[in-house]
Amino acid sequence: MKFKVLFFLFCSFFLQFSYSQETENKSPVKFNHDFRINALIPSNYGDNFLAKANDAKLGIGMNFSFLRIYDFKLGIGYDYIPYSSTDISMTGNIKNADYQTVYGDVAYEIKITDKLNIEPYFGFGGLELKFRSDARDFGNQTGSNFRIGFNTDYKLAKRLSGFIGICYLGSKLDISTSPEFVSFYHNAKMFQFNIGLKIH
Repeated sequence: MKFKVLFFLFCSFFLQFSYSQETENKSPVKFNHDFRINALIPSNYGDNFLAKANDAKLGIGMNFSFLRIYDFKLGIGYDYIPYSSTDISMTGNIKNADYQTVYGDVAYEIKITDKLNIEPYFGFGGLELKFRSDARDFGNQTGSNFRIGFNTDYKLAKRLSGFIGICYLGSKLDISTSPEFVSFYHNAKMFQFNIGLKIH
């Protein structure tokens, strides 16, 4: 799934960027071409499977805002976070898990100075949690998530900014198990700390 998403994001970015160079749209609805790529530091918490039985590693995220309505931006994004198991009593033969999510979001750009912007956002998406051990797959879970957060952008050059941000991400996973275990395996909560570059 992640390769198709990456291909879509990159193709969309370059197509929209090329279009924007040729067309100046005076309408409040405009094509946008903000592309973000970032490292993300996940911090899971709460009484749930990912927080109690796994250790999150450094992840990667991408986001492409393709439409602008006044100062609101509509975008699509992708996050990938690898996990390693820390409690075999809960994970059994599973040594690793890969968390992947594709989401849509709405952001609002707030200009502070000529070089500094703050951009709060919220979004919804679908997720897949794939389980594996060495070269063997152990199936997957799917679900949905909700995110809310903000980025702080600092302009480095005409079309390049650095940014840092924080995001809360709440996930609901589809699970079929005994009622007493549902809440433990059904939900996940995390904060994501992001640092990266934005091409605009």
